[in-house]
Amino acid sequence: MKFKDLALMENLSNITQTVIRRFLVISLIIALIVSKAQAQESDRPSSGAMMIDVPIRVLSIGLSVVSTAFFVVALPFTLTSGSTGEAWETLVEEPFEFTFFRPLGRFDDWKTEESTENEES
Repeated sequence: MKFKDLALMENLSNITQTVIRRFLVISLIIALIVSKAQAQESDRPSSGAMMIDVPIRVLSIGLSVVSTAFFVVALPFTLTSGSTGEAWETLVEEPFEFTFFRPLGRFDDWKTEESTENEES
């Protein structure tokens, strides 16, 4: 009697493992398909990203002012080294573009879109 119970439990365990594996594989496939479809379908940022962007822009204004002050302090050194243009772009232009010209809710691709538009013209 004990051997039958043991065999039944092993068989049940194998069936359960098979069902769980199939469920996981099917779930993974569905998740990949849905995420791909959502990525293609929605090109605009979510409302959550837009709501988070508002306080980030307020902070960006302050950081833009601070980075401009750093540029002024570093100006004598950049003039002697010939890197004034790079310092201007990094410390002044980029923070102001991030704050004022970036589309609302876009964090990752704001710089690449603008640079490709400039290269095309």
